Amino acid sequence: MTATTLTPTRRTTRPVGSTLGCAAGAALVVAGIWNAFVQQHVTVTSPPTDVGPQAPPLQAMHDHYTWYATTVAQERGATILGILGVTGLVITAVELRQHLMTGLLGRGACTALQTGGLVWVAGALTEIGGHRAVAQMATHGNPVQTVNAVAFTTDVTGDAFSAAAFVLFAVGMGAVATTSYGGRRWALLSALTGALALVVASGYVAGIDTITTFGLGLLAAVAQPIWLVWTGRLLDHTPVSD
Repeated sequence: MTATTLTPTRRTTRPVGSTLGCAAGAALVVAGIWNAFVQQHVTVTSPPTDVGPQAPPLQAMHDHYTWYATTVAQERGATILGILGVTGLVITAVELRQHLMTGLLGRGACTALQTGGLVWVAGALTEIGGHRAVAQMATHGNPVQTVNAVAFTTDVTGDAFSAAAFVLFAVGMGAVATTSYGGRRWALLSALTGALALVVASGYVAGIDTITTFGLGLLAAVAQPIWLVWTGRLLDHTPVSD
């Protein structure tokens, strides 16, 4: 009589990957499109243009920030959705790290993605608080010079966080693309996403709003969501490295 033994097998499927990727990707799609609409004054009113060239500078600034206060709510909504999407990206990177435990480059790439996500979230929260302060001050009789100073400081600080975050995203995506984890097409998508993140970072560094607005919209609404969904599916169907 031959004895048989049962060898336990390690489960290789993690259905949470696809769900997480789809949820995070959807949040980024809506956030990217919404932010672009706000920046292009599609879902908000256009800034005041009836201030003549002879108008006092302080009056022009006051009119601008009074208008700006009406856009803050939508800006905040898009940013919160972006935070949810980036949080999903961070969690996906944590899970991906478990699949790349044997590769130093892969682990470093995931660490860069995680760090970039946390840096971006920190900058986004800074902007939410700063812009809310600007809106409150602009509509409650505070000196417009002070309002302008708060707005300038908030924007410069937020841009610094964003530039650093997208550099880390670019490095992480570029490094992930060199691994053999997801196949050639997934690696190509990772490389293209990293290149686009680098373009967005350069826009923040150079202070070119056109690059940041459209580059960020393309990254958030197209490239990054596709990467998240694809990666989630890969995580569901590949074993965790021992």
